[in-house]
Amino acid sequence: MSEEQPVSVANVLDRAQRLPSLPSLVLEILESFDDERMDVSTLAKKIANDQALVARVMRVANSAFFGLSGQIGTISEAISVLGFNNLRGLVTAASIINAMPKNLGQFDQLVFWRHGICTAACAKVLARRVGLNPEIAFTAGVLHDIGKLVIVMEFPQMVTELRLNEEESDEESLIAERARLGFDHAMLGGELARRWKFPLAIRDSISHHHDSSSTAGRGGLSDVIYVANLFAHALDYGNIREQKYTQLVSEFTTRLLQGPDALPGLAEEAQQLYSGSILLVGE
Repeated sequence: MSEEQPVSVANVLDRAQRLPSLPSLVLEILESFDDERMDVSTLAKKIANDQALVARVMRVANSAFFGLSGQIGTISEAISVLGFNNLRGLVTAASIINAMPKNLGQFDQLVFWRHGICTAACAKVLARRVGLNPEIAFTAGVLHDIGKLVIVMEFPQMVTELRLNEEESDEESLIAERARLGFDHAMLGGELARRWKFPLAIRDSISHHHDSSSTAGRGGLSDVIYVANLFAHALDYGNIREQKYTQLVSEFTTRLLQGPDALPGLAEEAQQLYSGSILLVGE
């Protein structure tokens, strides 16, 4: 697609050639989050049929975070030890990572997925704190920047210009995206999630993860992902970077109605979860 042509979110996605369809397994898992009657054994068999997926999940299941190094050899064992809810979030993330193109030129996918997994870990601990489904929050966290991948696929020459390789995504880079393309990665990601038939809460949380004026209900998933994104940028080996602390506290207290004293403990918990979950990334 020529960058001189006027573009919109819709026609970028319509013309995207390298964008994969979402594995049906992911949609089944997402539907199962609210289904208490889900047949766990049937879903486990489907997961087990994808060896690349199993390999990623097993790396996490056998990580030091879970204290079970080398003891888990099958998906059924992983379910019995970790619990089906934990496994669903990991499998969803692994499926999405597996589905994406691996060679995107100058774009550093390791940095991209590292931030996605960190945001997912932060989202999971925040969701638990406010009583939301932690696995849905984990999934939304992994996907919150997915629009960046679409921009990279369709406009590879803009990776440097739009600062898509930078781990910090500030207001200046969003303004650059909007000025150059007419939209930003959050808008693009939200529409992609809609086309992938993700639940409305996940779609909205992707669309609004940079929206400082969001009218989402206090403590909802959109607020959790907004705060989790800030939290991920502030997290530093279980501590919170001093220069990020004031903004994080402000959003944590106003959006999630939580006291700031809870943040240090949540930071340690998020760091531990990230250290295990990051093993989803890699070959």
